[in-house]
Amino acid sequence: MTRAPYLVPALLRFPGSSARQDSWGRLLKITAGGAELSTAARLAKGEVLLAQFELGGERLLMRARVHHAGDDDDGQRLAELVWVDMVERRRLARALLEVLAKS
Repeated sequence: MTRAPYLVPALLRFPGSSARQDSWGRLLKITAGGAELSTAARLAKGEVLLAQFELGGERLLMRARVHHAGDDDDGQRLAELVWVDMVERRRLARALLEVLAKS
């Protein structure tokens, strides 16, 4: 994963019967295959969430599975996410290419 030149804020939604409140986080690294997320929300390995964020002026809503989660020294939760929808992965890949072409 390549570290983003800036942190990307992301709204986290929890689908299904978990009845959890939406939360906020920051995407620290983003690829077409996944991301690294920092958040105050308690995430568990295998959990599915929706991450909504903007990249290069495009609003994306990505379904992700938590591949790994742990606490950092500041009490934030660091999680490795894997994007699970192939169509959205391709859309994200195009947005990443556009952002990289502009930098």
